[in-house]
Amino acid sequence: SRLAHKCLIYSPEDYQVTLIPEEAEDMWHTYNLLQVGDSLRASTIRKVQTESSTGSVGSSRVRTTLTLCVETIDFDSQACQLRVKGTNIQENQYVKVRMHLELASEALAVDILMISDKLFRHQDIATRSRYVRLVDNVKENGGNVRIFSSLHVSGEQLNQLSGVAAILRFPIADVSDAEEDSSSDED
Repeated sequence: SRLAHKCLIYSPEDYQVTLIPEEAEDMWHTYNLLQVGDSLRASTIRKVQTESSTGSVGSSRVRTTLTLCVETIDFDSQACQLRVKGTNIQENQYVKVRMHLELASEALAVDILMISDKLFRHQDIATRSRYVRLVDNVKENGGNVRIFSSLHVSGEQLNQLSGVAAILRFPIADVSDAEEDSSSDED
């Protein structure tokens, strides 16, 4: 019997590893492969709240696939379990992603937005539009926008950090602290 469902690990260098753990020791090897900053796609069970047409609210548990940017990794040697905590970086029907910066922009906290030109060429039109709205919002609120070429070393480095970053006018609460809408997960 399999210990867990298939998971896919992406590293910042664009290497991919697909793992299907079959023995307890496989989780130890996974622990040694994962690094903070990697992306991990795995199946998980989430509690989802639903609202009926009459307005009543109910909850159910559903199986979904999350893609996390790994923040912490813990291995329980007694149970041979791997616990990964991170921020969800890909939306699905149960978990919405709200930007590492949309919250900061809405709070008028962005002084300088640094963004890679690669994000404006994203295949998904909705993603491109999202970044255009972010740039427009920062400009409207008196912030400065710096667009980095992905063909330059500075743009390459920014792309390794998600392609977008900002210098804030003042500190704001961390996204995981500000929102409890299931944008982070622990498996």
